[in-house]
Formats: sequence, structure tokens, C-alpha cells
Amino acid sequence: MDPVEKGKAEMGSVERLFSKLPGIKGYREKELRRAADKQVRDGLARKLEAQRRRVTSLQSDLLGAGGLLWMDDIARVVGRLQLLIDRIKTAAYGYAGFFDLERVKEAELDCLIEFDQMLFDDLPRLDEAIAGLEQAIGAGEGHKKAIQTLADLLAEMNDTFGRRQDAMRSA
Repeated sequence: MDPVEKGKAEMGSVERLFSKLPGIKGYREKELRRAADKQVRDGLARKLEAQRRRVTSLQSDLLGAGGLLWMDDIARVVGRLQLLIDRIKTAAYGYAGFFDLERVKEAELDCLIEFDQMLFDDLPRLDEAIAGLEQAIGAGEGHKKAIQTLADLLAEMNDTFGRRQDAMRSA
């Protein structure tokens, strides 16, 4: 179910009544879209936090296996992943004040929701890259390539998220 439609379905009877009043309807529609986008981003951040915990655990495993040489590299990977999580959690959610000259329209808010949902598509690739690092640690070889693959993917994901504002403006 579309996150906006889900929000509408969860409205109480008083909310539904107020949302039909002129002037409030448009405001309420935008608020539902903002809330839906926040839910999508919160879900994505939770999944990324689970992956960060996984990489942190692998960092300990690597150190225990004598991989002191790779600690700086894997710490950078954890840092990039944490940066992405923080950016997703604190991203603007398409708000314009009442007296702002530039208004945020429903189409722009819908575009933000779609963009944020699209980021879920990278999660299987991230899972695969982390699994590759797990295998490298288990095999005792291929650490550099596995860490670099993970670092490159996280750089790509951060770059993609950086284009979020452009996606909203192009709507």
C-alpha cells in the first residue's frame, strides 16, 4: 500500500472530518506525505543501522584474526555508513513555511517519497558486499578488495542520497 494512502486509512473520524474543510485539506494532504516520507526514511535508517552493527562486528572479527593492517580502512567504511544513516535521519522533509515565496507542492513531496523508497533497492547490494567481507575474513584473504567494494558502494549510496534535493526540484 502506498505510504500516503496508508496514512489516510489510519486517520480517525475527527481527522477525516477536518481534512475535508477548505484550506485544511491541502495542508493535511501535505502533512500526510511528509509523515509518509519520514516513515520511509526511518525504515531505511533502521535497516542501515543493522548493517552498521554487522560491519562493526566484522571489524572486531578482523582485528581478532590479526587484521590490524585493515582497521583504518574498515573504520572509514563504518564512518561512511554512519554518515549515510545520519543524512537519511536528518534529511529535510519538504517543508515550506506559510509565508515562504517558494511553495512545496504535493508532486514534489511524492517525488521525495519515491526517491527515498528507491534507496531500499541498494540494500541487497549492501548486504552482498558485507557478506563478501565476511567471506574474506573467514578465508583470511581478499580483505582489501572486499573492504574497497564496500567503501565504493557506500560512496555511491551517499552520492545518490546527495541528489535527493535535485530530485524534488525536478518534480
